Amino acid sequence: MILLLDRLSYWTARATNWVVVAMTVVMMSALIMQVFSRYVLGSSLVWSEELALMLFTWTTLLAATSVLRDMAHVRLDVLISYLPHGIKAVWNRLISLVILFFCIALATSGYEYTVSTVGQVSAAMRLPIEVLHLAAPVCGLLGALHALARLFKPVEETSTPKEIIG
Repeated sequence: MILLLDRLSYWTARATNWVVVAMTVVMMSALIMQVFSRYVLGSSLVWSEELALMLFTWTTLLAATSVLRDMAHVRLDVLISYLPHGIKAVWNRLISLVILFFCIALATSGYEYTVSTVGQVSAAMRLPIEVLHLAAPVCGLLGALHALARLFKPVEETSTPKEIIG
């Protein structure tokens, strides 16, 4: 079961990374078209900034869930790296548990917020606003999946400051 959870987390993170790349390409294309349209053609596009905002929200949250898989998020671990291996393993599991609870809270509150805004549309593109708001519950669930996988199969530490310094 743990191996299945780890594999699911692995392939979900890989797929998420490809989605992030595709969304980033679309977002950057919309912004380039906006700048070109405004400064070369003298006319602004009404939808490009809103599309970029929606894609930026999704790419940021999706990328954040991806790095949870490998514990690659920004963290200060100078003091932790000097702890004995057993205590460090407990600490990393505790961090994974806190992340799991945070992601579950993000998913549930994001879902409730999305439900409360059903029927509203975005200003420029007239898309259902849920397209934007669904980023929170979806990314909360993805983050919870990765945190749960890390809880049962922690990432191995590869280097410590002691090894780097000397």
